[in-house]
Amino acid sequence: MEDKTVTSLFEEMKSDVTGYVTNTIEIVKLEAFEKVSKGAASTAITLFLVSFIFLILALALLTLGFYLADVFDSNWKGFGIVTLGTIALTLVLLLIKKPLKHSIINSVIKFLQRQEDEEVKFTTKS
Repeated sequence: MEDKTVTSLFEEMKSDVTGYVTNTIEIVKLEAFEKVSKGAASTAITLFLVSFIFLILALALLTLGFYLADVFDSNWKGFGIVTLGTIALTLVLLLIKKPLKHSIINSVIKFLQRQEDEEVKFTTKS
């Protein structure tokens, strides 16, 4: 009788530990899904905004080209000036590429840490 009780206790403990491990794995999966979905949503919104900004910039440069063409009475001068300005801006962006890259990396890291900090605050309040 004593042996059966110890065996049943071990079986019960084994099922509790198995349930705990299963629940922990499920929680980790759900947290990973949550982070991936937040990242995907953020990426989708960012891509949409970048596309919209690109469209606005293209139309603004086109408008500027036509305006300068009218001012200089020459299409090639107006659009040439806009093209040179665009090339100059591109060169400036290429020169600051490394600091810009580090800035973007740091903001992504801060975003992820902020999300983690909010999760910690939420779980400690419960």
